[in-house]
Amino acid sequence: MKERLSFRTLDKEVIEPGICAACYGCVSFCTANELNVLTIEKDKPVYRDEKKCLEDGICYLICPRTSDLDKAIETRFGSKEPVGSYVSVRSLRTTNEEIRKVSCDGGLVTSLLEFMLDRKKIDGAVLSRKTSMWNNEPMIATKFEDLLKCAGSSLAQSKSIHNLGDLTTYAPVLSALKEANLPDLSKLAVVGTPCQLSTIRKMQLLHIVPSHMVRFTIGLFCFENFLMHADGRKYLTGKIGADLDQIEKINLKDDFTVKLKDGRVIHIDLDDLGPIVRSECLACTDFSNHVADISVGGIGSPDGYTTAVVRNQPAQRLINQAISQGYIEEIERKGIIEKIEKMAERKRRRGRQVLADRKAAVTH
Repeated sequence: MKERLSFRTLDKEVIEPGICAACYGCVSFCTANELNVLTIEKDKPVYRDEKKCLEDGICYLICPRTSDLDKAIETRFGSKEPVGSYVSVRSLRTTNEEIRKVSCDGGLVTSLLEFMLDRKKIDGAVLSRKTSMWNNEPMIATKFEDLLKCAGSSLAQSKSIHNLGDLTTYAPVLSALKEANLPDLSKLAVVGTPCQLSTIRKMQLLHIVPSHMVRFTIGLFCFENFLMHADGRKYLTGKIGADLDQIEKINLKDDFTVKLKDGRVIHIDLDDLGPIVRSECLACTDFSNHVADISVGGIGSPDGYTTAVVRNQPAQRLINQAISQGYIEEIERKGIIEKIEKMAERKRRRGRQVLADRKAAVTH
């Protein structure tokens, strides 16, 4: 008989092997959390009071690193490898100069969300707001000014509501969703990483509140996230040859690109970022965010444009409407999907090997 699913199972199969995605869906949304069963310590979920655990298995089932719901996810969203199912791949950018100035790529996400808010297609968007180059915090944007605050990339993330110790590039957007004012915000868009959106999709399969509020998802291309502890900052300072406060903008496409305030642009190969990479992220196999409605990033598009992998017809219509109403514009670009496939396959191979190695290490 299979062990009854609970956080103990999750700890044994995910946290102990070192493959936890730090999405914190288990803490934020597990039914047992209302009883204060789980908490976060040193970047990891742990029991606060094991005796109160209902052992309903929700925390285990919605975890992006478990596989019990994988077949249901594949049936709903497709399983085409290595980038997932899609109807088109497009190169787009905002028509708004104000957005363009603060965006890393083409400002597509900000303009698309602005369009959706203006047309009442959503009540708000769950995003990560940059408070500095080294700090972000989750928020729900309900107006254009909020969207601007969330545009662009930060290299590190602030402590979440769980008071994490190290800074990380991971945005705790799920905690913002949990805090949403349900009467006022019945239709939300969410911008997130593959592990975050995987958790939300699993919650939707199980009809777990408040995942029903999520009406549209924008998935970020994600190769890895970073931990900016003291040693990591020192390492990055050496790689760019300048103090970190001289960084003006950071972008990840085919490599890790840093633009300095003096105009210099530094390119660092992704394989050379080991000392700042969050170790658990190495176990992830999804680069292109398979379960999103639209997946976005800079890879494959020219500078100043965003690549969008459009995964369903409603998303396709949404983009076409935003173009026709002047929010975004498009250029023809060939060869995009091949570049995405190359990066996706690179991450998938690495993730499978890391998963196998870490699970074997725990077993032995």
